[in-house]
Amino acid sequence: MKTTTNKVGTNMKKIVSYLLIVTGFFLFFANLANAKECRTVYGGGEVCETGDLSLDKKVFNPKANEYWDNIDSKDYVFAPGEEVKFSLRIKNISNIKVDSASINDDFDRLDDYMVYVSSDKGDYRAAVTDYKVKFAFGGLNPGEEVTVYFVSRFKNAGELPVGTTCITNAAHAYSHIDAASDSDYASFCVKTENGKIVTKTTPSTGLDLSNILVLEALAFAGIGSIAWAKAKSLAKK
Repeated sequence: MKTTTNKVGTNMKKIVSYLLIVTGFFLFFANLANAKECRTVYGGGEVCETGDLSLDKKVFNPKANEYWDNIDSKDYVFAPGEEVKFSLRIKNISNIKVDSASINDDFDRLDDYMVYVSSDKGDYRAAVTDYKVKFAFGGLNPGEEVTVYFVSRFKNAGELPVGTTCITNAAHAYSHIDAASDSDYASFCVKTENGKIVTKTTPSTGLDLSNILVLEALAFAGIGSIAWAKAKSLAKK
């Protein structure tokens, strides 16, 4: 009987060990398949690179005379009517050739503040449609990279909000039409002394958060009173 019990215990240990090994391999390959590189972006949060293309978006800092990932207001602030230069570097980070690659810059985020000027610098010209600045490339070999540029300009002071306004602009790299391989962002600021004053009005109807919290408190108070009365009646019985 004791021998049989020992055999059962040994077999159980083997089964558990086997399951742990299989689980370990499963987690290892799952993590390997989903491996990605993440980086913190200006303003909080993070962006993770996956897929076969990498994108690096930068904005030109006139004071430093170089392209930066982001320009904080303490480093440099653009003025109304000033031009802003952008660079976009796309790279094939896979080990196979990408037959077709493209970049879409979401200029619609900039449209309230800026106008597109040109993409004269570099070997590729942009097509501007549907509030997007688009670059199309042919095939990219493994490790191959291309940098493209475009220029936009801030609107006049009367068209911009008073004070310092900071903008974050996104761009996306595609190796397929329906799925972005990578995205990157560039942030920068503009300051206007005599621009338009933007005011935000609250709706005249509807409940705000404070009203909802008050109602919830009253509801819980009512439920608590009912429960307390019920408990007292049961205690008397």
